[in-house]
Amino acid sequence: MYSSIEISGFRSLEQVRLEGLSRVNLLVGSNNSGKTSVLECVGLLHSAADYRVLRSVLELRGEWLPDEDQGRVYDIAQLFSYRNMSERIRVSGQRSGSGSQLGAVTAELSVQMGQVQIRLPLHDDAREAADESPGRLVWTSSERKGEFQAALTADGMLPVRQPARHGWGADDDVPRVQFVGTGGLVPGDVGDIFDDVVLTDAEDGAVEAMRLIEPRVERLAVLASRRAPLGSSARGGILLRMQGVDGRVPIGSVGDGMWRLLGLALALARARGGVLLVDEIDTGLHYTVMQKMWTMLAERSRSLDVQVFATTHSRDCYESLASVADPDAVPPGDLTIHRIEPENGRSGVSFGEHEVVVAAERGLEVR
Repeated sequence: MYSSIEISGFRSLEQVRLEGLSRVNLLVGSNNSGKTSVLECVGLLHSAADYRVLRSVLELRGEWLPDEDQGRVYDIAQLFSYRNMSERIRVSGQRSGSGSQLGAVTAELSVQMGQVQIRLPLHDDAREAADESPGRLVWTSSERKGEFQAALTADGMLPVRQPARHGWGADDDVPRVQFVGTGGLVPGDVGDIFDDVVLTDAEDGAVEAMRLIEPRVERLAVLASRRAPLGSSARGGILLRMQGVDGRVPIGSVGDGMWRLLGLALALARARGGVLLVDEIDTGLHYTVMQKMWTMLAERSRSLDVQVFATTHSRDCYESLASVADPDAVPPGDLTIHRIEPENGRSGVSFGEHEVVVAAERGLEVR
């Protein structure tokens, strides 16, 4: 797990350091304080320069523009503080615990403008092809040999489509990073993950998560022939069997809370051994469900060896976290709240289990 992370030059985070990170980390702070940006930086750091993660960061924010030649392009200037692409984005982290991947890790993104020639191995034959470009995005990771390079358009945009690269983005070649946005998982992703977990303990975990809201849920199924298209907001083709209810129940009929919990449980399964990043984790959840949600998240993240980073604006959300911060139920160091306030200094403010419990009991504001 990461015990600390330092960020510079990313969006509004000119220089921020978070220390005392734990198994489950809840990020709080005012609007536009950079909470979501911290999630994105953790993903960029942990992905070891996997282009799919960078693409997810840009897609979730809708940071693309139409382009006559490319169809769509990403406005990567948004990633840099003050849109200044002459500066460098740097994210570093310190890992602690047991295992071989300990110590410091670093990721850097930079743009090199001017006429350049990029040579990259393409597909399985590893042939080299030259591409004349007015600039390039360069992404380096201390955990991978070489660097990710992508040619930019004439106006400094990143084409959505990138050529397949030898050894870049293979499922078994990169650490696990799973994003869950404010709207939950994309329905197409739910179907893909369910294919991986069907008839396993992870499928049972997804059903148990939905029972936190509706105890009558017995089974979950995804109809392969009726899945919603990738990127669609529709939830068609995902069905529930419920005790005492005749017929199959479409998941869209049972409310946003069920969809949220299903997404969290499946995302945890996909993030096994890696990191789970959740924006506005309380979306769609009543405060009476949040305590059960935190308990599920704490237990599943330990069993799957996942480190969780989540954001919230809700006081109910962090007070419900305090209700499960019990040393008898949760090992010390497993739950932490971090207040992001980059305008007041370079370090976030961290609250461990004891401080979280005291703040909740006394009605103290930690946001």
